[in-house]
Amino acid sequence: MRAHTSARRRARLATGIALAGLLVLAVGSYAVWRDARLDARPDASGPVLADWQQNAAQARVIEIEGPDGSLRLERGPASQSGWVMADRGGYPVPPERVAELDAALSQLSYSAAMTQDPGKFSRLGLVGAAEGGQGVRLTVRSADDRRLADLIIGADRGDDGLFMRIPGSGRAYAAQGRLPDLDAVDHWLGLDFFNLDPASVARVRIQPETGEAYALAKAGMSARNFELREPRGWRLITSGAANGVAVAGARMRFRDVRPQESLIGAPVAAHAAVTFDGLAYSYTVFDEGGRHWARLEITAAADDAEARAQRLDAVARGWAFEVSDDAYERLTRPLDQIAERF
Repeated sequence: MRAHTSARRRARLATGIALAGLLVLAVGSYAVWRDARLDARPDASGPVLADWQQNAAQARVIEIEGPDGSLRLERGPASQSGWVMADRGGYPVPPERVAELDAALSQLSYSAAMTQDPGKFSRLGLVGAAEGGQGVRLTVRSADDRRLADLIIGADRGDDGLFMRIPGSGRAYAAQGRLPDLDAVDHWLGLDFFNLDPASVARVRIQPETGEAYALAKAGMSARNFELREPRGWRLITSGAANGVAVAGARMRFRDVRPQESLIGAPVAAHAAVTFDGLAYSYTVFDEGGRHWARLEITAAADDAEARAQRLDAVARGWAFEVSDDAYERLTRPLDQIAERF
């Protein structure tokens, strides 16, 4: 009898162990399935903004929020194709910049669905700047404030496209296509408009922030070096010592822009030049909190340059442009850094 009872106990124990094993296996399988779902990458295809071509004409506001700040572009009802940078005093945005964005959004298409684990979004650059991440949020709105596009753009994948997600969505995507440098102010504003041939610079007068003003000149376009014409009692350290500062203002990529009337205080330095083909330009530089802003004036020193001068001055007139620290140093280099007394 005892042997029979013991056998039944062993059978019940074996059955319990087996059931427990099946339960552990089931729980483990669910956990694996759940994790697999979190990392699943099902196929995704088709345009990201399926109705963009129909909606693009209704766009009135473009908002860009990146780690370095935010931008707001607006198009007024009286000028259906004219965009301005609203938070830069209404500075006009070159139409080709908006056309570039339009084309890029039209061509943006899904490549694959990626992770839906929010903890992994930062690896793809898909945490928005508002949450302290590196992602750039792009929002396009209509006149009635309807969102025509709303995307967070993440890491660039080179020729393979980029990572992106829709705000509020728990899924990241890989997308095929390229977008412009969305949060770069100088890209949107076309701040590289002043682009002369450095070899065309004939003579320059510079007033540095410290030290004496001085004048430089070159005998002709084929001449290799600038000569120091003023002040007397100085000579260049080397024959080419003045070349860099002399042509520093011919080509400039500004960093930012603001209305000229917003400048405060007196100018701290100046750089003025005339080219061999009769274009005259001058930078008057202001220092505000360590940032250098230049007022650029362009005129014609010869009749042949009148049309060109008017075209360039129309872009620059009324605005102050930020120059980088490096550009400011080259533009207004003190005399004692290129010459010595004798």
